[in-house]
Amino acid sequence: MSIKHIVLVGFLLSSSACTTILTETTGSEGMQEDRYLRTAGTIVEDESIETKVTVNMRTQQEQFRDSSFDVISHNGVVLLVGQVQSEDLKQQATRIASEASVHVRRVHNEMEIAGPRSLLSRSNDTWLATKVRTQLAASDQINSNRMRVIANNGTVYLMGIVDSAEGERASNLARNVGGVLRVVNVFEFI
Repeated sequence: MSIKHIVLVGFLLSSSACTTILTETTGSEGMQEDRYLRTAGTIVEDESIETKVTVNMRTQQEQFRDSSFDVISHNGVVLLVGQVQSEDLKQQATRIASEASVHVRRVHNEMEIAGPRSLLSRSNDTWLATKVRTQLAASDQINSNRMRVIANNGTVYLMGIVDSAEGERASNLARNVGGVLRVVNVFEFI
């Protein structure tokens, strides 16, 4: 027997042993995937999508270099927030984002037609997002680990994979945080 065959047999035996152990220690419901959990691969892909969209926007249309925007991807759902100079740029952003990767499933373009925001305004949004995250984490009816909170110009965007009841609770909680002007759900509901 060659070394390749010995390694293959060893792998198959160890794989079989793992399967046997799992079969004996798993309850009658079997193994179940957590429908809310993003895999490490999905997280890496989301980060790749964010980078590709940002770079493509700035290289394909020079005016984006003077715009203040953020690209957020969660499970292949892309959220575009910030300010751009024209409706045409906003539409180009949607097109560029949707073409950046085969893993982009949907694009939510919430960009505003406006000039760049001040440092004070951006700092306020950081504080606002922190307050909302803190409230979500403090709630025993919401799993905040499955959600992302983004704030832009007083609007709070909620992203994640949730059931409709949990999404509604999170939205209501965010609406009641001081300083929040509007809440936009970009949830995927299970």
